[in-house]
Amino acid sequence: MNSPSKSIPPQWPPGMMAQARHSAFGAGSPGAGALPGRPAPGGDTGSGAIRPFEASGGSGDTAGGFFSSHPGLRWLAVSLGLAWAPVAGAHTGGDGLAFQGNSLTTGGHVMSFLVKGDYAYCSVAGSEGLETWDVSNPSNPTRISMNGRSNWRAWSKDDTLFSFGHFRGVEMFDISGGIPLEIDTYDPRDRAVAYEGGAQLGDKLYVAAHQIGIDILKVTNSLTHESTFALSQNDAWDVEVSGNHIFVANGSHGLSVVDVSGSPSEVATLELPGSAGDIVISGSVAALALGGAGVVTVDISNPSAPKMLDIEPSWGNASRMGLVGSYLAVGSYGCVELFDLADPEQIRRVGWDQTANIAMGAGAGVNSAGDTLIVVADWKGMVVYSPGEEAGPDIDVEPLRIDFGAVSANRDTVVEVHNRGGRSLNVSAVTAPSGIEASPSSFTVPAGGMQEVTVTASGSQTTRGQIRYFSDDGDESAFDQRVYKNNSSFPQVGSTAPDFTLAGTDGQNHTLSDYRGRVVYLEFGANW
Repeated sequence: MNSPSKSIPPQWPPGMMAQARHSAFGAGSPGAGALPGRPAPGGDTGSGAIRPFEASGGSGDTAGGFFSSHPGLRWLAVSLGLAWAPVAGAHTGGDGLAFQGNSLTTGGHVMSFLVKGDYAYCSVAGSEGLETWDVSNPSNPTRISMNGRSNWRAWSKDDTLFSFGHFRGVEMFDISGGIPLEIDTYDPRDRAVAYEGGAQLGDKLYVAAHQIGIDILKVTNSLTHESTFALSQNDAWDVEVSGNHIFVANGSHGLSVVDVSGSPSEVATLELPGSAGDIVISGSVAALALGGAGVVTVDISNPSAPKMLDIEPSWGNASRMGLVGSYLAVGSYGCVELFDLADPEQIRRVGWDQTANIAMGAGAGVNSAGDTLIVVADWKGMVVYSPGEEAGPDIDVEPLRIDFGAVSANRDTVVEVHNRGGRSLNVSAVTAPSGIEASPSSFTVPAGGMQEVTVTASGSQTTRGQIRYFSDDGDESAFDQRVYKNNSSFPQVGSTAPDFTLAGTDGQNHTLSDYRGRVVYLEFGANW
């Protein structure tokens, strides 16, 4: 059952909050970006300072956090009275993932990976479509083909692969020769129907069609639409199969179980925290990604009565996953996380690493050489890891972003540069944009050690740029940390939220300032 030492994170916008830190505003103008136990930038520790403290269920830094990753929406934090800051030293020692190799794609929008032997199939939500990577030599992953439509997720059975393209339907490929050969496509040609993921059982492909439930396609040498099954509540993001049942990661409605031995019948639902966006199954245990709420294991031995076994909060925003043996690899936006599910009643985080871009998803498998591989879809490229400690240097910087707010003279804060690897990290240079200085600008960090860097903002000009840490880290030789000062493109922490008027679902117009003094919850959505 749930470990009493764990607590479920507070639920904010589904799957997006991650590890934002709560604080109360005092009087005056607060600072931002401080580490707990230290002054905010400018050294203000009086009543006007933000005093961060760790949120319930929180452990780790803000990698992938909602507000830290979305500066344009920070005014939501302003209106709610929230601040964010990393927990100093929360991630200690090695990171449990050994870097093997990496590569960049030409276009970006890398969403997820499916690993099968020496091949890693990459879903790209851009012009590249479905990419095939040769990972027989993990230190030198090589892209060998690009074909198919833009897609978000792939699933395979034997030598058949299905690629799900959101509003672009689904493609079926023959992968018996490694490189995908298209067999057929099915496109509902309805912008109201989004194909998010799916799985095959018998001659049926069950597709998570998001807002309409499950689309059922007949699989032969072609794909033919057979029917649509509406769940009791529809928010279907992904599907897995076991026995005569399909198990649906049903977004804000948790887990849904459908018996498909005859006419489809929803036999169970299980409410879960967060938003269920991905699912994998091993034996009688299902694991689901819940966004900022983390990952959860569920006993599905009795499909009509699924039971939650354990939950582990994410250090980011748990998204697309891969399973190999007892290892569960999770792309969590600002980082990749590795969990051990050997005891599904006690999920253990055994690895993590900050990635250079955005870890949208992770695949896992074993290649022909017997290497256990974790392949990360890192938005603009891919990274290959193996479970275990990093032999070389491994840089991590906390926090990932600094917002100094309004600056007229000088303000400063402290950044922590960690070496999670097994060999000394040599930082040869630290560069910063105009109006920002970092000291020291070069240094060495021993294995498992940490170096503090003082970052100072000065002058009244606007700064929106990045501090770059150049080092001998094999996969992050130039680590970028975003920095903002006097930036008018988004409101500053402690300022009044911009006023606006919007029509509500009740048909009435609502103006934000009319609710001043009350907590206002805003949910942002997007459509592609």
